[in-house]
Amino acid sequence: YLTFDDGPLNGSENINDIILKEKIKISVFMVGEHVIKDKQMDTYAKYYEEDPYIDEYNHSFTHANNHYEAFYSDVQKSVKDILYNQSLLKLPYKIVRLPGRNMWRLNGKSKNDVSNGIQTADQLAKLGYKVMGWDVEWQHRDSDGTPIQSVDEMYKAVQNLCNSGSTFTKNNVVMLIHDEMFQKPWEESELKQLIDLLRAKP
Repeated sequence: YLTFDDGPLNGSENINDIILKEKIKISVFMVGEHVIKDKQMDTYAKYYEEDPYIDEYNHSFTHANNHYEAFYSDVQKSVKDILYNQSLLKLPYKIVRLPGRNMWRLNGKSKNDVSNGIQTADQLAKLGYKVMGWDVEWQHRDSDGTPIQSVDEMYKAVQNLCNSGSTFTKNNVVMLIHDEMFQKPWEESELKQLIDLLRAKP
């Protein structure tokens, strides 16, 4: 599963372009504040909405303002932020990824990366949300958003996870990617290269 966080951002338009041309399903976890603060990002959000290959999910309204400890310490505030994002973006599915946390509440199974955020995940699960984490992250540089691992390294990581049986759900690999990583056009994009590699050996 290719899953993209923090959109819409610069790069979202290229992801949309790639997905339309490659015709593969992806999931995007949206931050509402990005949509309402910038007309260009609002346009990118509409691209996602209209793309038949993209499912839009919840990634909170504020992205915790990148202060995760404080955000999750106030459970009521963090849950309210996520519920507001759901209604603002009119998201059709109750599926959420917590900002800054790799936590799961799915099909009766749960997994936490740290203790700060557990209560928020539990509360959302009680409200009927599926909380999605990830099995492997394609990391990026904060300075310019460029991918850190090469396409080959990511392909090998997926292969190893498929063989290891250590993923959250057996025979499923959920990859976390960020929208800002793909600011190059479709033909030059590392994302296209990875899709091509994965398709070559299904």
